[in-house]
Amino acid sequence: MKVVIDTNVVISAALGSRTCSKAVIKALDQGVIEPLIFVQELRSFIKKLKGKEKYRHIELEHLSNFIDYFITMVEIVDDYRLLPYSTDFPDNHFISLAAARNALLITGDKLCLESALTGNVNCKTPAQYLSESF
Repeated sequence: MKVVIDTNVVISAALGSRTCSKAVIKALDQGVIEPLIFVQELRSFIKKLKGKEKYRHIELEHLSNFIDYFITMVEIVDDYRLLPYSTDFPDNHFISLAAARNALLITGDKLCLESALTGNVNCKTPAQYLSESF
């Protein structure tokens, strides 16, 4: 089964979350697909961080390199019908893609998780995903 990973999980992995890092590695073994909006959200996140003093240039470079590498390891697609599962517009891309491809959505976002489950889309938190055996 293919896996769709919410942007926040990838960002958390890039920032050092052990649970999210392990979930991303496990998902890459299964095959990850991401909606086109995923790349835009990651780039937007990097731009926001560049405006904050607490992140040094070297840290941002490592984060940017991780994100660039992750993008090369996944399949970016836009061939799904966007449906209104959530009140948070970007969540709809991830949920709609998971529904269209009968894939598992991994998210740590409570609203995204609830919206997906309400829409009968297979969805788990990173911790739930890791508790399953391959």
